[in-house]
Amino acid sequence: MNRRLATRRMPLAAATAVALIATLTACGEGDTNTADAKKDEVGECQAPEPAGTFEYTDARDKTVTLDTVPTNVVAQSSVAAGLWDAGYQVDGVYGELGDDPGSVFQRGNVDLSKVEKIGSTYGEFDVDAYAKLQPDLLIDYSFGGVLWYVPSKQEKQIEKLAPIIGVNGQPKDIDEAIGLFTDLAAKLGADTTCNEELNAAKETYQEGLKKVGESAGDLKVLIASAAEDSLYIVNPTDLPETQTFEQAGVDLIEAPDPDTGNVFTQLSWEKASEFADADVILLDGRNTEDVKKKLETIDTWANLPAVQAGQVYTWYAGAPYSYQSYTKILDELADDLAKSQDLG
Repeated sequence: MNRRLATRRMPLAAATAVALIATLTACGEGDTNTADAKKDEVGECQAPEPAGTFEYTDARDKTVTLDTVPTNVVAQSSVAAGLWDAGYQVDGVYGELGDDPGSVFQRGNVDLSKVEKIGSTYGEFDVDAYAKLQPDLLIDYSFGGVLWYVPSKQEKQIEKLAPIIGVNGQPKDIDEAIGLFTDLAAKLGADTTCNEELNAAKETYQEGLKKVGESAGDLKVLIASAAEDSLYIVNPTDLPETQTFEQAGVDLIEAPDPDTGNVFTQLSWEKASEFADADVILLDGRNTEDVKKKLETIDTWANLPAVQAGQVYTWYAGAPYSYQSYTKILDELADDLAKSQDLG
């Protein structure tokens, strides 16, 4: 086995049934091109060696075709975490990598001691450090055809060093989003066929969804983000997690005139009073402490019934799309909804 590959793999979080493998490997373009999983002398699975070419058509309709499967990959933090939970460890990472709660949940289970840090927050990307890694591939999210964390002013310079994939940040639901990462991890050489935890992880995730539905009742839920000068309302049709929450039975509130096609509708703080019918508010976990303190001074926010009742909880925006990540999020959401009261 390629020594470099072996040091960059971790066991998959789960094994899968044949039907699931067929579904997941169909999510991307081209063939997976990985060798069959093998049993070692004691009967334990070993990750397959990548073989053949690599091809992937991304959310921008750009196709990356390589003669060999890339073995030196850099990814945005949430993307890296989604791949990590699917069994593929990247070599470099950029994005939210600090110790604040918002950064911690976005980077998920990525072990920062095993990767090169190219940037630690939005807008940071050390091109020189990236070049020294001699990358084969860069992976970011794409929203509306635009890369999320790759700085636009440096994009051309960065793309000269290695091809870039923009993973779709707005698939129809969490299941589809997780499928994108499982498929991509398999294309990169991760073992998605020979581990005994994938079905268990998926089942636990599905149990979490069921608990959310049972806890939702008739509660009206607003998902929002805040800045010192604006309130941002999440448009439920534009994110995988909000689509899945609605499918599970959560009644999500929309902005009065949603900005169609965009994740957020931006409103002035005077408009906050229009959401007095919200029983529960899920507030962006990336909001800083300074912004949260500012909210306490904004009357239209502070006087909302949900705020007065202490029914404001965390929305884990940018969390990795993996069964492991969302099982924790769903369990917490179910508990939050279960202890909340209908304020209507």
